[in-house]
Amino acid sequence: MTITMAKRVRAPAMGAPTLPMAAPAALLAMLWAPHAAAEIKVTPAVDLRATYSDNVSLVADEAARGQFITELSPSVTLTSNTPRLKLRALAAVHLYAYSGARVSGTNSSSRELSADARANLIDELLYFDGNASIAQQSVSAFGPQTGANGYSNANRDEVRTWRASPYLRHRFGTLASGEFRYTRDSVQSSNAAFGDSTSNAAALVLSSGPSFRTVGWGFQASRQELDDTLGRKSRVDTSTLNLRLRVTNELSLKASGGYDRYDFDGEGGETAGSSRSVGFVWTPSLRTSVDATIGKRFYGDSYSLSALHRSRNTTWNITYSDGVTTAREQFLLPAPITTFSILERLFVATYPDPVERRLAVEAYMRATGLPIVQGVATNVLTNRFLLQKTLQASVGLIGSRSSAILSLNATERTALSPRKADSGLLSPNLPSLNDDLRLVGATLAATYRLSPRSNVNASLGRTRTESLTTGFTGDQSLMSLALTRQFQRNIRGMVEVRHQQGTAAIPGGNKYRENAISASLSYQL
Repeated sequence: MTITMAKRVRAPAMGAPTLPMAAPAALLAMLWAPHAAAEIKVTPAVDLRATYSDNVSLVADEAARGQFITELSPSVTLTSNTPRLKLRALAAVHLYAYSGARVSGTNSSSRELSADARANLIDELLYFDGNASIAQQSVSAFGPQTGANGYSNANRDEVRTWRASPYLRHRFGTLASGEFRYTRDSVQSSNAAFGDSTSNAAALVLSSGPSFRTVGWGFQASRQELDDTLGRKSRVDTSTLNLRLRVTNELSLKASGGYDRYDFDGEGGETAGSSRSVGFVWTPSLRTSVDATIGKRFYGDSYSLSALHRSRNTTWNITYSDGVTTAREQFLLPAPITTFSILERLFVATYPDPVERRLAVEAYMRATGLPIVQGVATNVLTNRFLLQKTLQASVGLIGSRSSAILSLNATERTALSPRKADSGLLSPNLPSLNDDLRLVGATLAATYRLSPRSNVNASLGRTRTESLTTGFTGDQSLMSLALTRQFQRNIRGMVEVRHQQGTAAIPGGNKYRENAISASLSYQL
């Protein structure tokens, strides 16, 4: 049952109340700063769900045990949409009770936090961005992945992140604009073999102003210093100069040159070198755009692509990118393709304001019960620097009675730093398992409105993970079917059946299967 009570409170000029689950002090200070005083909507809630699973711990079939699980989830949501403060934060605790003795591989509780805020502290000068998260993340690319249920802890650990970023922004008349940003962030995990880390970064961005109508320019430079509890300090320096030539109102050509340096123990290759690229931006209409580049970086050829098309009822998106990254960096970034992000693009014309659009998408997902779909879970626990190449495509369709979302993903990750950094995360018998990984997957979610009060939802997902070094492969699949019913304005119920299967976290291990059925009630004020 979801009980939701909403009230509006005026944030005081001084003093900072404690947010649930301890968001970073810097984010709290920003929220309650005198210049950022804003109206905040507070929405507490509680959810109740009953589930029967024939394999609660997602183990091999011969060891599977079935149980009834009762889940209680109190939560609170904070929202604000004012010129001074844009805020969206959700904090929840999930408590699990089992019909029998709790078996190994299950949780008694789990936590969830997703917070994002932007503040205008001093007009046209000082701003602040901040976010924080607590979520269950996959330990290995092989084995059960997060998202299907919360009561199993098979192949998952809790990861906590926060990021605080004040920045200065100034316009130099019509000639140029500049931004200087400082960022401090942290990533921690319940897994001792994944190093807790903090980062300090500074970035400078200069770009041409309206005076440069035909030829535009830009310059970016950044330095990041990373401190990891399991390894030595590392540093990343990047600098890039961009030029852009406007050929027509729809077409621009662009070129860039720069230098990258990654100060970490490389494994048989360069970790620094020049970068260069050429490309174009084509925007034939407000609904269609293509941005593509081809170039060279210290690790070899480099490409990028972002193609987007929107119609009244559809959105199409294709992206490709490559670059050096880390697991901690990916944990600090939002998932690139989700049900939410695809629906956001469909709602752009109706809700131009980002915060209003976010609230509208959330309301639509609540009303329809549309399953949460996101791309292949490429991010797993690793302490190594990685070369990641990712191709993603998505299609979203929305009609008067139905909607559907299809997502396709392909990712290759090549480790650049030594294996010893992950010695505690990998089996001694498979030290090279994560050296070169390829992950391919597809997810589909659809909803159909049976009546003004009832919807039927279906989702299907399948992924394949391959270690190019060892030849091991792992497959995971998930299917679900749900019926939602709006009994009254404030009361909604759902019944869901779910099936998932795949290979164990250890390549070559036994297969597991789970069949589950659940029922829930929701009440909102």
